[in-house]
Amino acid sequence: MAEVVPFHVLSGSESAAHGELAVSLGAELAPFDTAVLDASLAPVVADLVGLRSSGAVEQLLALETILPRHLRVEPRSHRTLGLADLLPHEVARRRRGHELTVALVALEAARRAGLKLTLVACPTAVFLAHPRLDAPVLLSAAPEWELVDARELDEPELAWQCGHEAASLLLSLILTRTRETGHLSAELRASELCLALPLEAGDHERLQLQLASVRARLN
Repeated sequence: MAEVVPFHVLSGSESAAHGELAVSLGAELAPFDTAVLDASLAPVVADLVGLRSSGAVEQLLALETILPRHLRVEPRSHRTLGLADLLPHEVARRRRGHELTVALVALEAARRAGLKLTLVACPTAVFLAHPRLDAPVLLSAAPEWELVDARELDEPELAWQCGHEAASLLLSLILTRTRETGHLSAELRASELCLALPLEAGDHERLQLQLASVRARLN
């Protein structure tokens, strides 16, 4: 049973994996038993591990069939006021959640199974992708797992997301949720975690001001 690597350590690595970084982020907000996470992911990993020797297309085709058995996007109307649908360890345990976290949990299961997948996103959707696949084929998690042709999406802002960028997207969702629900302590921690990510100078100043604003509301 491996311990979760601290977020400040992983966030300093240029090669931080999407799922591993997301799990570490979740642990900063709500500590959990790693044995529970391992047990939650084990059935998905077991179904994926046999795909290691398959080609990129075969892997995505298999994922379209396998992932619906283990993970699904939770309808907005079913989501609670807490963070359960956004925290990776909770989504893995519940087998459902927000589309971004569902995609990140799937990436973590794939990483543990030895598959090298990545994330593609636009302002309205997230997708799994294979970095070795030349064809513009993506795997969408919402509303259901489905292969799509990126050329038919008409999304000019569609872009590859590294692990840090994915963590930033997740933190943005968490910050929005905590502001909406008044969870100031979680908002404070999420604001602090934002500053642990590699940042442009302008972003660092903006996030410092954001953190100061949250601290002021706590006093």
